[in-house]
Amino acid sequence: MSSQPSNTSSPGLALLNGRYRLLAVVAGGGMATVYKAQDILLGRLVAVKTLRDRLAQDPQFVQRFRDEAQAAANLNHPNIVTVFDVGRDMADGIERHYIVMEYVEGHDLKHLIRERTATLPAGQAFGIEEAVDIARQICEGVGYAHRRGLVHCDLKPQNVLITPERRAKVTDFGIARAYTAMIAERADVVWGTPQYYAPEQATGAPPTPASDVYSIGIILYEMLSGRLPFDARDSQELARLHLSAEPPALHLLNPNVTLQLEAIVRRALAKDPAQRYRDADQFARVLTAYLAQGEEQTLGQQTQFNLPQPSSRSQASAPYISRPGPPRDQPAASASRSQPRIAQPPGASQTGRSRGYSMTIAPAASDSQAASVPEGRSASEGGTDLLVWLLGALAVLCVVGLIPLYVLVYRAYTTPVNRSASSPASGVVFTPTIILANQSIILPSFIGLSPDEAARGVRLLGMQPPLVESRPDPNVREPLVFDQRPPPGAQVTRDVTITLIVSAPAQTQIVPVDLVGRTLDDTLSQTLRQVGWNVVVSETIAFQPANLIVQSDPPGGSRLALGGTLTLTVSTGGRVPLNVDLSPIKLEWARFSRDQYIPGQTIQFSVSWRATASVARGYKVGWYLVSSAGEIVAQGEDREPRHNGTPVPTNLWRANTVVLDTYTLPIPAGLLPGSYQVGILLYDDQGRLPVLDPGQASLRSGIVMLYTIRVE
Repeated sequence: MSSQPSNTSSPGLALLNGRYRLLAVVAGGGMATVYKAQDILLGRLVAVKTLRDRLAQDPQFVQRFRDEAQAAANLNHPNIVTVFDVGRDMADGIERHYIVMEYVEGHDLKHLIRERTATLPAGQAFGIEEAVDIARQICEGVGYAHRRGLVHCDLKPQNVLITPERRAKVTDFGIARAYTAMIAERADVVWGTPQYYAPEQATGAPPTPASDVYSIGIILYEMLSGRLPFDARDSQELARLHLSAEPPALHLLNPNVTLQLEAIVRRALAKDPAQRYRDADQFARVLTAYLAQGEEQTLGQQTQFNLPQPSSRSQASAPYISRPGPPRDQPAASASRSQPRIAQPPGASQTGRSRGYSMTIAPAASDSQAASVPEGRSASEGGTDLLVWLLGALAVLCVVGLIPLYVLVYRAYTTPVNRSASSPASGVVFTPTIILANQSIILPSFIGLSPDEAARGVRLLGMQPPLVESRPDPNVREPLVFDQRPPPGAQVTRDVTITLIVSAPAQTQIVPVDLVGRTLDDTLSQTLRQVGWNVVVSETIAFQPANLIVQSDPPGGSRLALGGTLTLTVSTGGRVPLNVDLSPIKLEWARFSRDQYIPGQTIQFSVSWRATASVARGYKVGWYLVSSAGEIVAQGEDREPRHNGTPVPTNLWRANTVVLDTYTLPIPAGLLPGSYQVGILLYDDQGRLPVLDPGQASLRSGIVMLYTIRVE
């Protein structure tokens, strides 16, 4: 056997600038390699990220990289990986550029998702509270960056580290921003990871804070459902799906997801950036409010809370509507003339409680205006100025007078709506509706109400009757509004027509109890569709025969609404999707016959290579068995690719050439029990073919890790 080929993209020295001693490779990608290192000056472990040669040789990129890394170094937040240093050093006559970061124990979120979904059914790998809390932490870190003018541009689970204490830390701010700036002027290049980038990024538009919100929404969707909302074989198809397709309903993939949480995720995944949360800060507040409700409830009993909606800083937050519930504490009264006026309908009690509608009308006050009002002013150095004191006293009175309005706005963001058991005839309570100077209004939320209650609320606003779209849902006993257009918080005039999306009881049929264990073919699929269901097929890595149904959602014996989605999870027959980009070659998939072995046995697996363009260079294949500590414990013979046993040198490959190759890997006798990864790479006399995008695989020391096997 030949030795492992060298990685020319790794630094040729063990000590950078006489300070950072490189200990081991912990990760690698198309742009950089990450090392565990020792800062010998301060005596602490750090992570050192070194740029790939092709990027380090671009002076314009290097300058942008340094500028962005220095900006990222100013981000001091518990949910962001701290950047300590930016530097460069010479190695083997080549200038190496690097950044030094906080070393984080743990795994990235993608590893956690894969690990859990491999052992648990889809949608059960993460509890609702855990998934929402991780997303909230990501939002808080990214929101901190947004407040300082930084957009991440490439948020994905691979860029989120999870510590053993379950703290999420976002990384790669500097390098992502620098790479984005480098390609911003090229209309033919789209930056971002296709599974996670926003629709506007798919068209080449520059990323914004709302783009980061979309990516976090994808991450949250993946944690809740165990799958990506959009998946395809190539980036062009993925871009089309992001631009035009709607993701499968979350509550059908995971019945623990409430319609309320689904509405939150749906809004984060809105195609139009203006319809999303405006930045990660606002998204974080929504998720925090959701978590504050405590234990998740069933769809028929779910609690509703007010969602903060995108608006400029000059707009007040959206009100919401609720059924009568326990009285809320009233804001303290103020003697200031600037206190909002309370208008009540005839017959309302003096306590503010009513069996009908009540409405508060308040003048619009912007955050910027409030911030500009001083709390007081000291005398000048030249002596007391009576005018200054009078203005200061007036300013204090203005601030005190605005306190009730601030209380109302704060409650609109944080106070949950309590649905009582009373009948619709008992009425609905309308909390403050802000009417702006141009007579437009901040649209309240009708989510969680019955259609009749919502229609009464629309009429009370002086608007024309709403349109109603009905979505059958077997989980509800009475019609309920679970979404609306325009969304809550939108600034509208009274001539706008509101559309209410209502979940209504639906006709159901029983899901066959014998689906699991059957092979899904065209006949069975057509039979299920004729019942009236939408059949969605999801694959899982399993070693039963290909297309064997291993799970049904909902399970057999459950009732499913006609028009509802029946998700059937089928075995891949050992096929592992990869989609690794080693341009101009793509590693599409690998296939294993099993995942458990004993020492002395031989692992046999096959892979599918596909050329995306003419290769024109001769590469060899190296394949390895790697321990959990990163040590290579076995390797193959290192040879040129073969198609069904026939040698096919890569320098003969043209665009769309597909090569199916099979490899064997003996397991050493006496190998200790444990988990090991099977890895593969391509190399020539100039080094390894770099990985531009690891796709659904992971990288270790530049080796593409195909699958984890267990040695007993």
